[in-house]
Amino acid sequence: MVRKSLFTVLSLVLVLSFSSLVFAQEYWAWNSFTAQYERFKYEITSYSSYWDYEVGEDVPVEVRQVQVMELRQKDEETTEVTMAYTYDTPTAELGDELSLMGLGMAWATGGGEWIGEFMMLGFFAADLELEVGSSMQVFDGSRIKVVEKQTVAGVEGYFCTKSVRNEDDAGNRVDVLTSEWVIAPNVGWPLLVRVYQDDQVKYVMELVEYARH
Repeated sequence: MVRKSLFTVLSLVLVLSFSSLVFAQEYWAWNSFTAQYERFKYEITSYSSYWDYEVGEDVPVEVRQVQVMELRQKDEETTEVTMAYTYDTPTAELGDELSLMGLGMAWATGGGEWIGEFMMLGFFAADLELEVGSSMQVFDGSRIKVVEKQTVAGVEGYFCTKSVRNEDDAGNRVDVLTSEWVIAPNVGWPLLVRVYQDDQVKYVMELVEYARH
């Protein structure tokens, strides 16, 4: 009788321990905004180049801007969204830029290299277990890996890499890095996005200030 009771207790402990592990698993609440107030301030940098006929070579171009987004829940059905952009633009093109802003298209001025990678998050965000060492394969063949924990703008998140399998000139299979991310379980937008092309950084979107209550 004692042995049977002891076995029952041990079995219960194992079940509860397993349940605790299951409930402890973290996932990213991608695109979810539940706070009464939330504010994101990003510094965004795009890298590109253009052919300069005078010097006869490609000239690097670096474009910087600041993006601020504020969310305020007015009631159970309505959230007030405020978006602001700060960037430099040629004076001769000012009219066109202001027209785009009036049409709600100011995001286009900062480059769109990140959009494809950002949208890809929607396909794996709910399924990627946020634990160092975990990984998953996305439908397009790319692989996401959770590498380590990192802190950005005072928020602790998980540093993830996204890469695709390719072959080098010698026919060896290699992983080509396409983007890096830092995501926090309860923050609906990434803390950091870094997009690569041909082993070069093309776009960086980094959270520099964050607040919520």
